[in-house]
Amino acid sequence: MKTIGIIFGGANSEHEVSCASAMHVLANLDTDLFVGVPLGIDRSGGWHRLASVDDLEGAGEGTRFPDLDGIDVVFPVLHGRFGEDGTVQGLLELAGVPYVGCGVLASALAMDKKLAQRLLEASGVPTIPTHSVTAATADEAPTLAADLGYPLFVKPNRSGSSVGVSQVASPAELDAAIALALEHDTTALIQKAVEGDEVDLGVLQLVNGDLTVGAPLRVVKKGHSAFFDYASKYTEGAVELEVPARIPEEITERLVALARLAFTTLSCDGLARVDFFVGRDGTITLNEVNTLPGLTALSHYPRMWPPVGISYTELLTKLIDRAGVAA
Repeated sequence: MKTIGIIFGGANSEHEVSCASAMHVLANLDTDLFVGVPLGIDRSGGWHRLASVDDLEGAGEGTRFPDLDGIDVVFPVLHGRFGEDGTVQGLLELAGVPYVGCGVLASALAMDKKLAQRLLEASGVPTIPTHSVTAATADEAPTLAADLGYPLFVKPNRSGSSVGVSQVASPAELDAAIALALEHDTTALIQKAVEGDEVDLGVLQLVNGDLTVGAPLRVVKKGHSAFFDYASKYTEGAVELEVPARIPEEITERLVALARLAFTTLSCDGLARVDFFVGRDGTITLNEVNTLPGLTALSHYPRMWPPVGISYTELLTKLIDRAGVAA
């Protein structure tokens, strides 16, 4: 049996989501093949080797580096900065421990939406019209926003789970949205609002390097949320997830091709969730690429695989097997 170190938590705004993902990964590991060991990162960045995910809360002062003794493969279940951005991946590379998912470069690129967009556009992947500002250039925001036209969205360049994202209907709302985004990153993105359904695709890389794509998932918003925000993502019943998405076959084929192209363009490995908008006229626009997507019971990535014959437990096994080969 292999010992799998599940890294979770993190010193960022997605700490709670990561803890929930870790619980589900541990609960669904194939116990005939693997023993899971929780490796928690507290909100201050301290590391803890634990008996359970719940033990992280109130665990006391952690260590500066993880205890990886006896760990065969690491499964990072981290979202956002200081985990999904290549930092932990670099630490594991230095430690010489195989790990699930994308490497340092792909993780860093996908987390930096601005840089990822430039590469994806160069590869022929349609992306959202975007401008960016920093604290030093925030006074340019009104001009840049006017160039795109309202309504629009403002978001941190390096963040996830819709943390720090605002929908902006008029110039009067712009300054507050920029300020909120800059609380979460040094760069704020100003993006044109794209009309259409959110349709997400999961990409899984097998042991032999081949890519397979799960069933497309369409997000059907319910309630009063203006967009698919943090509360909608992690509140049961806030949205309906239509899997497989009821969309034309030719649209599905195009989405699959673009998801594969995005995966290879950013040099991803193991897994990624690629999020698109599909307009009523069939126009496809890539939103973003997530290299460590959520793995909770409400998360999209695990929901995409049962329709194509891969259970959650089988999915985790395939990811761990790929990690051993990729190392």
